[in-house]
Order: sequence, then structure tokens, then C-alpha cells
Amino acid sequence: MPFINSGDLNVHYIENGTQGGLGTIVFVHGNWATSSWWEPVLASPLTKPWHGIAYDVRGRGRTTGPDSDYSIPSLAGDLGSFIDALGIEVPHLVGHSLGSAIVMQFALDHPAKVRSLTVAAPAWVDGMPNPPGAVERQRKLKDDGAAFYEAMSWLCPTMPIGGFWIRLLMEGHEQRWEAARANVDALANWRPGKLLGDIPCPKLVIGGEQDPLVNAMIVEKAAAALGALRVLMPGVDHGLIIEQSEKLATYMAKFIITINHPKGEGKRDVTE
Repeated sequence: MPFINSGDLNVHYIENGTQGGLGTIVFVHGNWATSSWWEPVLASPLTKPWHGIAYDVRGRGRTTGPDSDYSIPSLAGDLGSFIDALGIEVPHLVGHSLGSAIVMQFALDHPAKVRSLTVAAPAWVDGMPNPPGAVERQRKLKDDGAAFYEAMSWLCPTMPIGGFWIRLLMEGHEQRWEAARANVDALANWRPGKLLGDIPCPKLVIGGEQDPLVNAMIVEKAAAALGALRVLMPGVDHGLIIEQSEKLATYMAKFIITINHPKGEGKRDVTE
């Protein structure tokens, strides 16, 4: 399990073990999660043409280092430091939930450094209002393992109870309280809105049709702001990257392959 010093962090990451000839994809996980959520996608034969890398975001997983303000621009800065530390040039970026905000912000800050952008279960692009008691609910998730299990099972109801799911829950629950607390305001204060339309690379938005957090309206709004292709996956919830990882990998790979072969068929409908 490799680590690399990146800025003020010692970043833990996993990879698909190939040096795929079509470039690199960097995957960014969501809140209460780790790089392990990307294991099924990294293991898919569909991603083997690329060198796939997923890392643990600050305050989460096995990455170590000090707390920051955990704002979206700060976490996007961590992503940039990680990419630079590995010597990656112009990767494809894929983010889930909180990770979607991180990759979108990085693409805003460094548009020439992103080959393509795929966001799954996209974060609100015009700020996410904090309902009353939001911080208290995060505190309960950290303090009460049973409440955490119930909440994550609500988000990913089709995940079978087994070793992989239990490991994801155990790793996720180790998230620092400081990261969980700051995430509430980080997403509420992140309001890129129409600026996202200035990102020049090809973009894809993928949502789960049954997602209780990121409904079809939010998916449509994100796609419209980005000027992106859009896919709604039927029968899947917020955990679409683990609930239907092979189908998600199919959409993602069909989208990205067109970018690597611009003289071929050009952009195709990714729902084919």
C-alpha cells in the first residue's frame, strides 16, 4: 500500500497496478469514505487501459497530516499537490459526492491540468443549505457506530452485508471529527455556479435515480452548469460507485475513451 509525501500530508493511495497506455485517472472519494470505495472500479477490466489511482483525502483513511480548514478549495489544493508529487501530467479526474466538488474545484483552478472530468452523485453547485441540527447529526455519526451503520445503509441499501462493506464502514467511521464537522460548512459555502461552464475539458455527470441525497434535479443542475453529458443510473442510490461499480465503469470508460481517440468516432451517447 503506497504512500507519498505531498505538501504537509503523507498520502495513502491505491492503484490498479498497470501503467495503462491511455493515461492516468485519479479517483477522489466522498465524505465518510476512503480510497477503498474505488476498489471495484479499479479492479474492473474496463479501467485497465488507464493507470487508475485513488487516494485518501485529508482527515480520512490512512493519509496522515494536520487538519486544515477542510474547505473545498483547500482540499482541491491537496489534490493538486498529490498529482504533482506523483509526477502525473494532465490526468482524467473522477470524483464521487464530496470528491466531485474537489475535482470540479481543481478543474476551475487549473483548467489546463485536467484531461476530462467525471462527477458521480455531484455536490450542490450553488451551495447546500445546512438544515437545523446538521452538525449535531455529524457528531452522532462519529460517536454512535450503530447510527453510522444505519445512515450509510440508508445511502447504499443494495450493498450486501459482507466483508467488503463492513471494511468500508470501519474505515469510514475512523474519519476525523474535525473533517466531518468542517464538511458541513465546506459544502454549504461552495458556490461555483455558472463558473463551472468555463471548464474547457470534456465533462460527464452520473447520478443514481434513487439517490436520497442527490436527486435528479441536482444532477440536472450540475450537468447544466458544467455543460456536461448526463447519465441517470436506474435502480441505484448514493453509493453508485460500489452498488453498481461495473455499470458506472462502463459509462465512465466509454466517455473517456472518446477523448483519447479524437480522430475516431468522436463523442458518443454514453448510454448506448
